[in-house]
Amino acid sequence: MERWQIDIHRGIRQLSKHDPGGAVLFFSRALHVCPVNRSEDLARLLYYLGIALKRLGLSNSAVRSWIAAHRIKRQRHSQELLERFANSYGMAKQDCPDQDDWQAFYSMQLMRYMRGFNRRTLSNEAERSMLLDIIRTYWDKLKASGSLEGKSPGEKSEIFKNTCIDFPLFFRGDPADAVLRVDFGTGRKLRPGDKCFCGSGLSYLSCCGRTPGEDELIIGIF
Repeated sequence: MERWQIDIHRGIRQLSKHDPGGAVLFFSRALHVCPVNRSEDLARLLYYLGIALKRLGLSNSAVRSWIAAHRIKRQRHSQELLERFANSYGMAKQDCPDQDDWQAFYSMQLMRYMRGFNRRTLSNEAERSMLLDIIRTYWDKLKASGSLEGKSPGEKSEIFKNTCIDFPLFFRGDPADAVLRVDFGTGRKLRPGDKCFCGSGLSYLSCCGRTPGEDELIIGIF
């Protein structure tokens, strides 16, 4: 048995001992050396990694891991976890659709702010609170306008991306917003609700075009 296979078994054992932190260490070590042609093992590894991250409270990172597992090998157990814990934006599901929308809007604006200033994290809690208040103000105005009523998550996502917030410092914009989403296999421009070109069977918005959550943006994407 290879060392990475042993680490997977050790990680699963740590999960059974209610030690998700220890499990993540073993899974991450295995993930770095697991051969790319071992698709079934990789999918299994990412599936259990997602469970460990979920137990650590890193729900968005967990969803990302399950999407990666499902992208490598479409299996029922990863699909069931995504249906239970992920929303249409490819983020951790909240208590209601309105909170799902807010989480997506907030994370998109936070990502734009951090990229615009070439930041990898926020300076302190005061900066985070300031950004939360500013973004919430724009969110309240957007909700009050009624422009989200009757819209699909894909349509809402486009509205969120096109909402420009005047942050209190010079902001040069996010060049990533100008990237065209194209399925090069068909030459067709992708819409958020289209099936993802990677073959996962999920929508582009909840797969390769998913919105990273606040925990991923601030702590870092696992």
